[in-house]
Amino acid sequence: MTKFLETLRILTLTAGVALGLVAAASGGALADCPVLLTVTGKLDNPNRGGFDAEADKFFGHYDVEFDKARSFSCVDLEKLTPVTVRADFPAGKNVHTYDGVLLADVLAAAGATGDKVTVQALDGYAVEVSLADMIARGAVVALKRDGESFGIGGFGPTQIVFPRAERDDLKDMNDDWWVWSIFHIRVE
Repeated sequence: MTKFLETLRILTLTAGVALGLVAAASGGALADCPVLLTVTGKLDNPNRGGFDAEADKFFGHYDVEFDKARSFSCVDLEKLTPVTVRADFPAGKNVHTYDGVLLADVLAAAGATGDKVTVQALDGYAVEVSLADMIARGAVVALKRDGESFGIGGFGPTQIVFPRAERDDLKDMNDDWWVWSIFHIRVE
């Protein structure tokens, strides 16, 4: 398959996620809401089996394999304690309000037992960070900015943000850990 067709196929798959976000934002919980985020690696509370080359095309595209995972749909994420933080992103630009859930709560729901996380975006960008450092800085899995759900092609389906506008100890933090369009977090 040509790179163009592979990219087109992946964008078509992610369009389903975007439709789910629009539906969720327009009226309430969906019984069959799409998965927005998958946590793999060292975890004690999986809700799905391992990598399936036939079904997990996007993971396959990025050579991500796993034996168990915890998938989070928009409904699953809505069940966690909501948080709202204020942050400038990119650094030094306008301050926005971000709604989502604490990364610590997502990882607790997954039963994560590792010391580091790798946060991966749809475009392949990934950052490996100490889990303790992410938690100490108040990492949030954001689903909305200024009341608007993230969409595919923007910052969605989810973005890691930090309460930089609320905490003096974060004012000089660079944007390297502010991964947008995340779909996968690996715990090691």
